[in-house]
Amino acid sequence: MSSSGKKSREKRKSIAGEKLKTALDIPEILTAELPHIEAEGNREISVDGCRGIIEYTQDKVRLNAGKLIITFVGDDMEIKAYSEIQTVISGNILSVEFEGQG
Repeated sequence: MSSSGKKSREKRKSIAGEKLKTALDIPEILTAELPHIEAEGNREISVDGCRGIIEYTQDKVRLNAGKLIITFVGDDMEIKAYSEIQTVISGNILSVEFEGQG
């Protein structure tokens, strides 16, 4: 497929997606290419929009979140759940770092 054909298809998908968001009245935050992050204190963090695990040790978890790489640093870090929908990290979370354009 030529690059112009691919761009045309991507533009049509984008327009269709915008129309669907409007028709269903979906909040922008739920449809953005950015992750949605929720924290319960510094003991547990849920990340929606994770596309993969880059690094996983007891003191660091790095996640691919599309346009961002998110790094969680702490003690006794554990990935409690991982799916296409949500990733849950627990432990004594000391810091969160973001790399990339968000």
